[in-house]
Amino acid sequence: MVLRMLFASYRSCWLLLSMVALYSHPALAEVSDKEVASSLFWSIGLVAALLCLVTARVRPWLGAISFAPALLWFGSLLFELHSPDVGPHLLREQGITYYLQAYAALGLVLLGLLLGCLWHKLRRS
Repeated sequence: MVLRMLFASYRSCWLLLSMVALYSHPALAEVSDKEVASSLFWSIGLVAALLCLVTARVRPWLGAISFAPALLWFGSLLFELHSPDVGPHLLREQGITYYLQAYAALGLVLLGLLLGCLWHKLRRS
């Protein structure tokens, strides 16, 4: 009697496991909580743009040196955003505006560098 009950529960367990294995449901990757917030794009972009503006006004080569860490940070961010394992899921979760904000914050830093170099050139003339 006990063997029969154990065998019946064993069979029902295998039946349940096979049903779960056959009924597959795609898992959704939640990657947004592992990536930086868009407010950090703008904070780093604004600070780096002001730093590049001031240093490039004094010496353009100093502005280029201060642009390098921001370029490395934004470069690693953009590599992460466009990686094949994270990029599509992040695009689906955050939308295109997340990507556009990352590029716009990098453009802000570049604008600070260019305006600082222009300001230096106008000051010398």
